[in-house]
Amino acid sequence: MAPNTSVEQLYGELWAEGSPLDHELGQSLEPRGTDWLFEAFAALGPQPGQVVVDVGARDARHTIRLVQEHGLRGIAVDPVAHHVELARRAVADAGVEIDVLQAGIESMPLDDSSVDWIWCRDVLVHVDVERGLAECARILRPGAQLLAYVTCSTDTLEPQEAERLFSALAVVPASTQPATIERSAERAGLTLVSRTELGGEWRERMIEEGSWDPKDDLLRLSRLHRRAAELTERYGDAAVSSDAAGRMWGVYQLLGKLRPTVYLWRRDA
Repeated sequence: MAPNTSVEQLYGELWAEGSPLDHELGQSLEPRGTDWLFEAFAALGPQPGQVVVDVGARDARHTIRLVQEHGLRGIAVDPVAHHVELARRAVADAGVEIDVLQAGIESMPLDDSSVDWIWCRDVLVHVDVERGLAECARILRPGAQLLAYVTCSTDTLEPQEAERLFSALAVVPASTQPATIERSAERAGLTLVSRTELGGEWRERMIEEGSWDPKDDLLRLSRLHRRAAELTERYGDAAVSSDAAGRMWGVYQLLGKLRPTVYLWRRDA
């Protein structure tokens, strides 16, 4: 429960000019950026010739980088036809050998125990996490590892907020719950090696380096809300809802309603 602050305390003390708390919050915490995930993968010691599967590869940008940096054999998997087309084009342009497959994480056309690494970013929230992790465990060799970036929900995300956000962004609500994710991994036979809670760290870095401006998203959200009926009639509810939810996603990470988390699992048997 929030403290019962008096008006005198609020304006005469807490919000007084030159607040030491405000000054302290103005100092950067040197947040890690999105490249940290590649650094974390590199620290695991991938070896040339090993097989990495990028699950939910989209345009295969990450797959290409992993293959180029570590000499890996790459497989890019994505269920969306448009992404598969983009991935094949990007792979051809990059001049690397990567197999691009149209498939979902729940059913991948790969042999049992055939993969050394799985890279899985922003995927698990969109699927039945138990089926997805079971399939990952199936294709991993004993001792192989899965690095997954997942945006988890927190207790501060209200039920109505969650319903609007998740339905608009094709998110499976249960698959954002840390307890569900971790239980599903354990049932699949995956051993938790590490869990890193990033919170709003990547977003802080994006703001500090100028690659993302939350003010722009908030401005457009305000315009969207003021014109919601008109825009919905012109573009459809799905377009308007997904646009709004996509803009709220990063803001909710900063507010602590969503908590990006990186899991590392190992298949031991």
